Amino acid sequence: MRQFFSSIVFVAILLVNASAQNAYQVSIDLRKVNNDRVSVTVQTPRVSTSEIAFHLPKIVPGTYAIHNYGAYVSNFKAMDRAGNLLVAEHPDVNTWMIKDATKLFKVSYEVNDSWDSPEIKENIFEPSGTNIQPDSFFVLNTFGFVGYLQHLENRPYKVSISKPLGFYGSSSLSASKQSTPETDVFETKNYHVLADAPMLYCEPDTAWLKVGNTSVLISVYWQGKKNTAKALLKDIRPVLEAHKSYLGGKLPVKKYAFLVHLSDKKNLTRFGALEHAQSCFTFLPSSLPASEQSSIFRDIAAHEFLHIITPLNIHSEEIGNFDYIDTKMSKHLWLYEGLTEYAAHHSQLRAGMIDLPTYLDRQAQKIKNSTSMFNDSLAFTALSLGALDKYKSQYQNVYEKGALIGLCLDVLLLQRSNGKYGTRELMKDLSKTYGPQKSFADAELFDKITALTYPEVRTFFSKYVENGEPLPLAETFAALGINYNPKAETKVAQQQISFGMALGADRKTLRIQSLDEITNLGKRLNFRVGDTFVSMNGQTFDFTTYQACFDAYAASTQLGDTVTFVVKRKISETEEKEITLQADIREETEFVIRIEPAEKPEPKNLLIRSSWLGMAGK
Repeated sequence: MRQFFSSIVFVAILLVNASAQNAYQVSIDLRKVNNDRVSVTVQTPRVSTSEIAFHLPKIVPGTYAIHNYGAYVSNFKAMDRAGNLLVAEHPDVNTWMIKDATKLFKVSYEVNDSWDSPEIKENIFEPSGTNIQPDSFFVLNTFGFVGYLQHLENRPYKVSISKPLGFYGSSSLSASKQSTPETDVFETKNYHVLADAPMLYCEPDTAWLKVGNTSVLISVYWQGKKNTAKALLKDIRPVLEAHKSYLGGKLPVKKYAFLVHLSDKKNLTRFGALEHAQSCFTFLPSSLPASEQSSIFRDIAAHEFLHIITPLNIHSEEIGNFDYIDTKMSKHLWLYEGLTEYAAHHSQLRAGMIDLPTYLDRQAQKIKNSTSMFNDSLAFTALSLGALDKYKSQYQNVYEKGALIGLCLDVLLLQRSNGKYGTRELMKDLSKTYGPQKSFADAELFDKITALTYPEVRTFFSKYVENGEPLPLAETFAALGINYNPKAETKVAQQQISFGMALGADRKTLRIQSLDEITNLGKRLNFRVGDTFVSMNGQTFDFTTYQACFDAYAASTQLGDTVTFVVKRKISETEEKEITLQADIREETEFVIRIEPAEKPEPKNLLIRSSWLGMAGK
């Protein structure tokens, strides 16, 4: 019996070792930070080729920008089982080409953080970056710390993270039973799942909410502050409940995580969030007034949470088999971001969280932005395919015109179905057709949607998404019994100035770089390109103060007031002079987009509006 028992144990050990050789085992020690760097060790799966590439991503899903995470890696080593070094060439910033790869047992390297490494010339948006602050908090966007062997992305990962005493690791992933108070262990079926799960490590400030069948975590780091998570949870609870109803009462995920950092840095020029299938990481300035902070976070949560539908349940092969180095873009940003943005606002409208006039004002702003700030005739499929390079400057239009495409499509479907079928039902049908494990071919989606709906829908996609024709906004609003006037006259006290600014050579002063969008008020002020700002209304005006100056100006200036700038202006090649520029705030005629319900809409339009508002049968 003893001999038989020993044999069983021996066989079990062999099986465990064989299993380990087919998986990645990653160790990250957050307790030992050396010169703002964290050490990472990756025990790799068995390799059958003589050489193999180890990568950190060049780009990751949801960012639509090249970030080169390999730039933050140093001291890379590849080793065999005995610890002998293997040759590892470094042909590009995100690649290490390992020789004698059949002997490869593990790699090790150090990772610097993207938030605090000015010597590394990458420009990574904070929600998609990494942060290492051993005395306070760590931001682990996992794709910034963990790499993979080329063509072996689908092997399982087991990640062990040793954490400082008292720190809690927040993530959409759940720690395995192998975890201890000192070490968290996470297991995923492949690299894609791991890369889609950011982590926030700090002393816990968390709150939990049950929304239908889904457990929602809110985890916050704000230096020196506690109980912020509970306040943010209160802000977004109505939004998530509205989304639950909007999606039919049952959500497709068991757990979702909102990870939030409130930054005390002054004059942040960018903030926002990066979505994931079951979480999002949000980066916000802590200096915002409480009401504004709540409003911004609520809008972010409303949009990002709906990514549990797309791309989690509805995605193309380009996303399902994402290539982190040689990325191929899908042509369906109108779906991933546009329709998601539409649903985020439409859900709140149907739930009564915002009223119809407020909703229509938001659509008017999107129309204005899409036509004045972006190329309105650019086909959305072309924008999507070129979002990384050729049409990078047009990307933000996915949240403006993309949402309007969603509105027009929803109303078209409701018209054809007599109010019974809209984009909500379409997304349910597409989720059933595809789902998390099945990708659609990029070229087939329009035809698949048409097969599920009506022939006119294919014409809609051809005209307005593939060929860039102006959206049928007047017809869409008319179908809802709503009047649309894109050139309504109004009288306003014009406060807007609109000049382009750039940093001076001292990296603090600001100068005028462009007057392309200058308003009549700006013209009366007589600005010139090259003017360097000294003050605005008596307050110092530079990179550290400009936002406060503009905020004070917007909050207090009224019709008839005078706005005063002091600038330094070159009057010769060697001499500059301080000049005072003044102008009064005047009432001027402006053309605005006016959208408002008709006084006496047709019964057929009221029927469609009632269905669109979720009031049919009530």
